[in-house]
Amino acid sequence: MTKKIIIGLLLGLSSVFASQLALAQYPERPIKILVGFAAGGPTDSSARAMAEGMSKALGQQVLIENRPGANGQIAAIELIKSAADGYTLMLASNGTLAVAGARYAKLPYDVEKDYSPIGSVAGYPHVLVVPPQSKAHNLESLILLAKTTPGGLTAAVTGHANELTVEWLKKEAGIELTSVIYKGAAAVISDLVAGRVDMALLAPNVVTPMLDSKRMKAIAVTGANPAADLPGVATMMASGLPSFELDIWNGLVAPAGTSASVVEKLNAALKHTLRQPDFQKNLAASGQYAIIDTPLEFKRKYDKEAAHWKKIATDAKLPLL
Repeated sequence: MTKKIIIGLLLGLSSVFASQLALAQYPERPIKILVGFAAGGPTDSSARAMAEGMSKALGQQVLIENRPGANGQIAAIELIKSAADGYTLMLASNGTLAVAGARYAKLPYDVEKDYSPIGSVAGYPHVLVVPPQSKAHNLESLILLAKTTPGGLTAAVTGHANELTVEWLKKEAGIELTSVIYKGAAAVISDLVAGRVDMALLAPNVVTPMLDSKRMKAIAVTGANPAADLPGVATMMASGLPSFELDIWNGLVAPAGTSASVVEKLNAALKHTLRQPDFQKNLAASGQYAIIDTPLEFKRKYDKEAAHWKKIATDAKLPLL
């Protein structure tokens, strides 16, 4: 019995040593990052810039694999089915981590139980825009226009974050807005330019060329600070809605159970990448900025936002999907 016990202990110690050695040598092969959106958008562009930087920092190739569909849920499901070994990660939007829980009665994943947070990556504000012929030229005049227009104004909506932002604006400004659902930004732009919808919330990289050609007007930005590429456009907070601060962001997560040492190594590589001037310049070209934080700070952020969006949805009496 004593001999068997000793052999068992030696095998156990050997297993622990092998596991620790593998973690110390991580990564030993390429890392895959799932992106729940099609190539070409803000999330995908930040993912590819991040992957290039992390490849250099980690000494292994970091590959992007797009899994678009179902508001990011296809990528989310694939991630939780993956091994928690640090070789499959996901660049998740706040739609997946903070917004979806406010709109769906049941999700195929549990944000609290299924993911290990690594860190934020990038963010950008939305820009509140109106048709070029609109009487509104700032937030104050837009609110007045909504209050003096019978039935209020119409607002283009693409996705649940947009939908809840419109509900939040209605509540904060005390105005009537009717959401008009669109499948993508291209259709929104077409109808906004033609005056078939009264306002929209769009990403800066979408808005900037339209402003240059005077095909729409910018009313305000939703971030805490004015956008560098939108001079003269005030924030919502500075325009009479002091608590209205919103950024669309994304961050890196791993499957639950991923080793703390692997998460720490990934967070360090991520921070190194985010601090690089070339990376920040790349982001700025699409109206984004880097967000540098710890796994705990990242988790606190999406937990706080999830509670906020649930309250907005509940107050607005939106039916769960």
